[in-house]
Amino acid sequence: MDRIVYTLASAGLVRSLGRAATWIFLPVVFVEIYGLSYATVGLLVAAIVPVSMLAHLLGGSLSDRVGRRWLATIPSFVSALCMTAIFLLLDRGVAVTMGLWAVNAFGMALSGPSQSAMIGDVTRSLDLPMAYSIQRVFVNAGFAVSPALGGLIADTVGLPYLFLFGAVATLGEGLVLLLFLRETLPDGRTASNERRWSQFSAPFRDRTFLLMLSLLVGLVVVANQFGTPLTLYLVDVRQLPLLEFGYIYAINGALVVLMQIPISRWIERTRHYLIWMAGGTLLYGIGFILFGVGAAFPIFAVAMVVLTLGENSTSPIQQTVVSNFAGSQRRGSYFGAYNATANAARAVGPVLGTLLLALGSTVWWSSIFAVALVVALLFLLLVRRLGSRVESGTPRAAPAAEA
Repeated sequence: MDRIVYTLASAGLVRSLGRAATWIFLPVVFVEIYGLSYATVGLLVAAIVPVSMLAHLLGGSLSDRVGRRWLATIPSFVSALCMTAIFLLLDRGVAVTMGLWAVNAFGMALSGPSQSAMIGDVTRSLDLPMAYSIQRVFVNAGFAVSPALGGLIADTVGLPYLFLFGAVATLGEGLVLLLFLRETLPDGRTASNERRWSQFSAPFRDRTFLLMLSLLVGLVVVANQFGTPLTLYLVDVRQLPLLEFGYIYAINGALVVLMQIPISRWIERTRHYLIWMAGGTLLYGIGFILFGVGAAFPIFAVAMVVLTLGENSTSPIQQTVVSNFAGSQRRGSYFGAYNATANAARAVGPVLGTLLLALGSTVWWSSIFAVALVVALLFLLLVRRLGSRVESGTPRAAPAAEA
């Protein structure tokens, strides 16, 4: 792998080590420091989604026109300043905190497409699943430590210091990128307003990409039942002890770190990406069935193993598919469109899941399995139509993107 893959992966580890704790504990800050209701907290968190979507789209388009390195690097320093300001101004009220967090979210979303595109720029199509898997393992290693470390900081010195810790970690990320990252698109600086608009809108004029994007949205909605809906189901409906609940989620983190690379090697050998996506989506659905019919820790543990195998089978391929669809000149724009759409789906997924759960746990897990089954079948139906473009990539956007 090119050194850039490891540079971005290492920066992601440092970032997730610090920022994951601030993200996880932000709702706790809203409730305990500002005394907000759960509904208000949900609305505030949802209000950030349009900000992130706009930043993903803008960042992807800009990275194709002005280059990737500075867009991938500078937002880390902006984020560090924002979190330092939150630490210093937390007592000024929720409006100040949310304003700073919105700037922070905009900056980090702006850098996302550039970083994903850089890995595609320096990696052969054949090696993309492994490259994105390496990045994912590093980030998950940081995420595995961050919540526990954040809880220790919150208990010992107080919630505000989580933001100071996040600022220091994010500054470290920025320094790693500044010192070791090189430009991967030296010829990406182009000219006119017409060209800018073409770069920005190309993914949305590519009909085959929009078809693939719609299936990826379905997969993201299914995958994001893993968060709030599954937590509420296990703790509130199944009355699982908190210690056992923690062990269930620890299984996921351990399997991601241990199994992602071996599974990615298997994916690389077969290269049937859409078949892997179908199989992984189905594993998600089967995992939720096992959670639904299970009544004790051993069954829940098996369910988490199955669900995580689905996660490991689909996560690196999603980015690989986007990179192969895009071609080198529009990779940032395509990642911007994908990240923006996936970000919206990640907001919709938990809301849909909790609504279904309110209708009954059986309604929830059976509905999610049904969605997973439909998405898996659609992936299989697209093998003949999109297989070559998904698996081999194209040197340029498909003709539909040029219309």
